[in-house]
Amino acid sequence: MTFDTYITSITNHEIVPKVVDNILNSNVLALRFLGNAKPWNGETLRFPIKYQKSTSGGSFSGLDTFSTAKVNTRQTLSFDPRGYYHSVVLSGMEVDVNATPAGVLNLVKVEMESTQQDMIDSIGTLFYGDGTGNSNKDFLGLDAIVDDTTSVTTYGGLSRSTYTMLKATRTASGGTLTTDLMGALYDNCTRGGKRPTLIVTTEAIWTIYEALLQPTVQANYNASGYAQVTRTGIAKDRGALQGELGFDALFYRGVPLVRDEKCTAQTLWMLNEEYLQWYGLKSHKYQTVSLASSNIDGVYEDAPKTTGFSWSGLKEPTNQYSEVGQFILEGNLVSAAPRYHGRLTGITG
Repeated sequence: MTFDTYITSITNHEIVPKVVDNILNSNVLALRFLGNAKPWNGETLRFPIKYQKSTSGGSFSGLDTFSTAKVNTRQTLSFDPRGYYHSVVLSGMEVDVNATPAGVLNLVKVEMESTQQDMIDSIGTLFYGDGTGNSNKDFLGLDAIVDDTTSVTTYGGLSRSTYTMLKATRTASGGTLTTDLMGALYDNCTRGGKRPTLIVTTEAIWTIYEALLQPTVQANYNASGYAQVTRTGIAKDRGALQGELGFDALFYRGVPLVRDEKCTAQTLWMLNEEYLQWYGLKSHKYQTVSLASSNIDGVYEDAPKTTGFSWSGLKEPTNQYSEVGQFILEGNLVSAAPRYHGRLTGITG
């Protein structure tokens, strides 16, 4: 019931000592990449790649003359480090009020964790982009890496029209998801023993794929639930998820297919994570911090620590009673071999 001042004037209300997040959604790809970061080194990150076969060879007999022509078979992909930040702004008077005995949650900690989670959420969006936002300051994302010149013609400083091996597989579905389309995409992303390791898609397409498997899904999963994909691998059951981030997964040809609410609409991505990694640039000045949260109950409470994510500390402006600090992430999302990745587009049913 709703109480009037007869009760409310003499009775305190209770504030539950944890903020419940009601806005941020799953961010599978970003957390997986950030949780398996590699260190950035140098001014630019350069990958020597082989782009053609040597032609200085062939059949011979007797005293035939061998070719001794020098053939260049290599080029260099080059990537620059990029940065992203979010500011934490605190009013000194508000912090003072919160620091009294009536304060239930620590304002500074809550605001820092909330800003940090908003930042990770925004980075998850960038990881699906093409890196051209904010005058090419955005991190590279799947739209740039997994492309065939439809959207991005130059990658790593090289033209995809000239160096065609830098083209990923991009296939229009025609509206309908089929296992034949998935099989063709899988085959195009496979070279020898190198095959896709993760398939990421939207919740809607995940459900469409689940329907394609009926009644197999019901027979195999009702008793134990879906397998879980963590940032370090696949957990067989929920009991193996302690201290990890779990995501429901179905499988295609042994590859986990997971749903990500950040995923590009109507798109299914096949990725080989051996050739797709986050390289984090460590700050020389600020300390590396964990992405986890203890004051906010939501999708990021168990987020990992990652190379390149740092906290500036709180600083006092000279003309305000306040404190300001920044969370900073430096580095870039890089693939030295886009041909191992692919995507299906335009999936509606």
